[in-house]
Amino acid sequence: MTEEWRIEKLVPGGAGMARLGDGRVGFATGALPNERIAVEASRVRKGYVEATRFRIVASAPERVSPPCAFVEACGGCDFLHVDYDAQLRLKAALLREALERTGGFRELGPIEVQASPERLGYRSRVRVHIDAGGRVGFFARKSHRLVAVTTCAVARPELDEALAAFRALLAAEPRLAAEFEQAELRVAPGARLPGVHLSARSEPRAAAERARRLLDTLAERFSVTLAGVPSNSAVRWPLDGSLGVWVPPEAFVQVNWEVNVLVGRALARGAIERGARTFVELYAGAGNFTVVLLAAGLSGTAIENRTEAVAAARRSLEEQGLGRGVVVLGDAVQALAARARSEPLDLAVLDPPRTGALELVEPLARAEPRFIAYCSCDPVTLARDARALVARGYALESVRGFDMFPGTHHVEALAWLRRTAR
Repeated sequence: MTEEWRIEKLVPGGAGMARLGDGRVGFATGALPNERIAVEASRVRKGYVEATRFRIVASAPERVSPPCAFVEACGGCDFLHVDYDAQLRLKAALLREALERTGGFRELGPIEVQASPERLGYRSRVRVHIDAGGRVGFFARKSHRLVAVTTCAVARPELDEALAAFRALLAAEPRLAAEFEQAELRVAPGARLPGVHLSARSEPRAAAERARRLLDTLAERFSVTLAGVPSNSAVRWPLDGSLGVWVPPEAFVQVNWEVNVLVGRALARGAIERGARTFVELYAGAGNFTVVLLAAGLSGTAIENRTEAVAAARRSLEEQGLGRGVVVLGDAVQALAARARSEPLDLAVLDPPRTGALELVEPLARAEPRFIAYCSCDPVTLARDARALVARGYALESVRGFDMFPGTHHVEALAWLRRTAR
């Protein structure tokens, strides 16, 4: 039986929400606000209904033809059917929705999302999966079914070329390719070779030995590294002006490097405007934000728990003469607790994984930095953690979005919190 829904708004996660006639709530991934859809198949969940198949009865004016032949099969991009200006508005609304519903914030000022310089062809890295037959592709939406794409609309042109070459080389050696289950391809601006970081299905050195012929062939086209095998393959990624940061293949790097530079620029400007002189960066990775803040004249400490990332960050600081900075190998919670017993702190910078930084709320409150700059790729965990910090003496000053992921519902946000009570 077909049921018609009217989509009211998008909710965090990107699905369209409808209020059903029986009082329940329905969600339809891919539907847009103010659209009417005919739901042809659905799944009843606890407390809501999920549309699994539907057709558009009345489309929103923001709906456009997706610039990708694989958009229906591939699970990577869920906003390619949305006009770009509308994407920015919807992401700002998603940020506000999370902050109001999860965070309980009721007096938010305007929230804007800064556009990406490139709307397509922006990704500097992609993660692909390799099946037991050696085929390369992305997962279909909400499944582990492999979709073997021949081109990616959101990959930088040089990365798309590298992906095509990688697929072809593995297709020529499917038995050897099956030794690996995943690969991350990266193209840093100005790098001599694209990088490919392979994850083996078994012990990496043994898998590498069995697949030696394939790895030797790949090495003619790529800088090849294996997860679990140490390497000296850090690549320098350029920041503002002559600045740069060395990033090893195991360390996190943003997918949209141009927007990453914009976020770093906004962070440094915000720190200067607030009169910050000292900082600590938690979840520092290879020191992406630490380099920018030190170059802006602050003094600070980067804390990271991965050895290879710490070594790369120290290299970046040493080569660029950023002597006001220190990079510490250690756990963020323990290091922050120790930092709380030393001199006063102006600024704490967080860029945690998608799961957020709830474990740092209490140590941060005890350390009492005057300001917290929280960079997040998940509006819900950002709202949750901001609410917890406000309960411990902070006020949410501002939130600004950055379109790190055009063509998807995901949005990067930079939130500033100010200490209001001891």
